[in-house]
Amino acid sequence: MKKSQILRNRAILFISAVGMALILGTFFVYSSLKAMEYTFSTVQIDKMFQKHIFTILFSSFLGFIAFFLSKRITKSRHFMNILFVFFTVLLVLALTQSPINGTKRWISILGIQIQPSEFIKLFLPLYLSWYYYKIKEKKSTFTFGIVIPLIIIFLEISLIFLEPDLSSSILIFILAILTIYVNGVKNIHFYLTIILIIITGLFIIANTNFLQDYQRSRLEQFSNKEENYQLQQSLDAITSGGLFGSGTFIGEEKYTVPYSYSDFIIAVIGEEWGKFGILMVITLYFLISRELILISNYIKNSAARNFMVVFAFWIFFQSFINIGVSVGMLPTTGVTLPLMSYGNSSLLITLISIGYIMGMIYYEIIEEKVIDKIEQKVESTDEI
Repeated sequence: MKKSQILRNRAILFISAVGMALILGTFFVYSSLKAMEYTFSTVQIDKMFQKHIFTILFSSFLGFIAFFLSKRITKSRHFMNILFVFFTVLLVLALTQSPINGTKRWISILGIQIQPSEFIKLFLPLYLSWYYYKIKEKKSTFTFGIVIPLIIIFLEISLIFLEPDLSSSILIFILAILTIYVNGVKNIHFYLTIILIIITGLFIIANTNFLQDYQRSRLEQFSNKEENYQLQQSLDAITSGGLFGSGTFIGEEKYTVPYSYSDFIIAVIGEEWGKFGILMVITLYFLISRELILISNYIKNSAARNFMVVFAFWIFFQSFINIGVSVGMLPTTGVTLPLMSYGNSSLLITLISIGYIMGMIYYEIIEEKVIDKIEQKVESTDEI
């Protein structure tokens, strides 16, 4: 089978899985918002769901723009740098806002609350992949391959840590380090840097008191799960669903799960669709990640190829964290379920990233067809 046909088939499977995740997520967000009737008024619930639908449509529109501009974005000299400055300014602006629940993570633009750190989760890997694509052979040097990327990473991580948002800081740092690795820097440079970071991190943990009160509280609740109200309600909802669930929009335990529409949406899935539903969701994320990694093997452009690998890792890793928190395997982190949870910023950057990825796949297919036509012409000329 030709490369273009393989890419087309895998791209169709990938985007179909993404579409299924969005559709299922819309149902679960609607159900979980309706279950928040003791917290929000009916008007508020309707507005939140309408905002969720608008975010999907608007993000999809921006995703189409990213699709058509993907090749130009990768090859541009200044556009990515402008975006980097823009997102950094957003992080700084977030720190100037009034605290919400003790943190400064959100800013309001045109009446819509956005969380800049959510943009950085996927923009930073994309920016680093573009950076390595631009410097080419220089990435084998320690300065260009390690030092400059680390300065970029620590600038963004520091701003997010100051919000404070420890879970996002750690997740973004892991994604950024993975991006450095997949872009093919020298192994000796990479592993020495990792050792140095680990030693420095252990020293900071041992000699400073950098955790916020709410972060210590979450760790204490994790060690004593019986006192974690949010977790207990989530587990009750999942247990109530049994193997196959109570049915779509049915169930009572979800009414007592705080933030079930975002951080704990798995509790709603577990009660309505049962453990089978949770397994289906895990399989769906595995399929999305697997197809994307397989697609990346056929992409020539290194910036797009390496970003696809990191994006695939992010999808599966963040979904694992969200599910792990909901079933008590991990401490509460405030990490949403990709494509399924309520969250303007997360949906926005995710769908834009998918648009960029689909664009690069499309251009790869087009270029492959052009090469095939040239080869056919050459073969026909040789026969004559």
